[in-house]
Amino acid sequence: MNVLTRDLIKKSEENAVNCGDFSFIKLMDIAGTKAADVILKHYDVKNKKVLVLCGNGNNGGDGFVIANKLMQNGADVSVFLPLGTPKTESALHYFSLLPKNIICNNLSGEFDFIIDAIFGIGLCRSLDEDLISLINKINNMSGVKIAVDIPSGINCDNGEVLGNAFKSDLTITFIAPKPCFYLPTCADYYKTLEIVDIGVTPLESDVKLLSAPTLPERPKISHKGTFGTALLICGSYGMAGAAILATRAALKSGVGIAKCLIPKSIYKILTVAVPEAVCLPKMSTLKGGLSAFVNIKSALQKTSAVLFGCGLSNTVHTKMLLKKLIKSNSCPLIIDADGINALAGCIDLLKKANAPIILTPHPAEMARLIKSDVKTIEANRITIARNFAKQYNCILVLKGANTLITDPSGKVYFNTLGNSGMATGGSGDVLSGIIVSLLAQGLPPIEAAKAAVYLHSLAADKAAKITGEAGLLPSDIIEAL
Repeated sequence: MNVLTRDLIKKSEENAVNCGDFSFIKLMDIAGTKAADVILKHYDVKNKKVLVLCGNGNNGGDGFVIANKLMQNGADVSVFLPLGTPKTESALHYFSLLPKNIICNNLSGEFDFIIDAIFGIGLCRSLDEDLISLINKINNMSGVKIAVDIPSGINCDNGEVLGNAFKSDLTITFIAPKPCFYLPTCADYYKTLEIVDIGVTPLESDVKLLSAPTLPERPKISHKGTFGTALLICGSYGMAGAAILATRAALKSGVGIAKCLIPKSIYKILTVAVPEAVCLPKMSTLKGGLSAFVNIKSALQKTSAVLFGCGLSNTVHTKMLLKKLIKSNSCPLIIDADGINALAGCIDLLKKANAPIILTPHPAEMARLIKSDVKTIEANRITIARNFAKQYNCILVLKGANTLITDPSGKVYFNTLGNSGMATGGSGDVLSGIIVSLLAQGLPPIEAAKAAVYLHSLAADKAAKITGEAGLLPSDIIEAL
């Protein structure tokens, strides 16, 4: 599904009108009517007090249509105009159809439902103090809160909260989802999202939602070599669990052979925990990490894809190993965790790669990569991820709620599955194990990244139905794969 910015929504609407499908007045009637239908589907409004906050633009016009429809269904409706009377022709038309006695001049009393139709997607400036105070007052009022298109006070494209924003229980958005809904800055301002088709064909966008992947077929006549060999360079003393989780996830995702290049310090632990793995125990450092002096070239032989970094420890040896690997490797490579930390000081290594690279940072690791901070990363996820992938010719999986994936072409994919139980140490190791498995089985890098993120979250949602979110463990995700 396409995710549309403000400009793409407006162009989609203009195309529909220019093609003769609708007039703008008719389009407003359809949007308001469909939104009212969603409200009536969820709630009984008969004899309930409903407050509709209408701005002076087209979002306010949608609100006028909603107000009329809810009145026709028995609601006791009041309309409040915080910005004064409407300024657009379409909104004026529907304002003129309202009974004048429902227009209120203050917000006294209590309401069962409060509907926000003040700004919608058009807002891109900071709110003044009066509007900030008004939204704060509304947020503190009781009653079910419903936003029309997006909660007022949020920038549609980047999710920035422009001083204050309406907190909705239900948000009804038109034509297509907007980027703000998948960005962390917007997460506290809506609970449930419904996307309503109003008959406008959305334009193509380079930002999309992930959909269920098509996985490689598994022929009946096959052997372990048919499904590839994944090399996992992971683990250190005290962090054997990261290597175990990644290896188990790779095997559970269908790879033929999981080959683990590990320090001798964790050999017994890993081979007992994952007897299916092929272990290559090598020289350990004094602290139990993998020595930089191991022969990576020999381990790379007959390898289909490589995972580097899970639990390796952040040392000079890890950094030296990464440099050797990037120079020697010719198959798809995932760099995660301590691999990303090692890369942070020598990021131009990515430009020397001879094979596709996938990076899987969480926001703190991303901040280290570009010498920034988590707050900046979270406030600019799309722009930062897209620019990084283009500059370093890699695929970037920026983890977090609504993990996003981007490639050097600038396309962005948002994940909408998953739950809070995934916010546990080890979940990222499982994801990396799934990615390397799918790469080894022959999926193109961008498809492997997309499929792995989707399956990782789908499995987590399945497992959480049994364990609950608070009790979800990364090993539960593996078992649910």
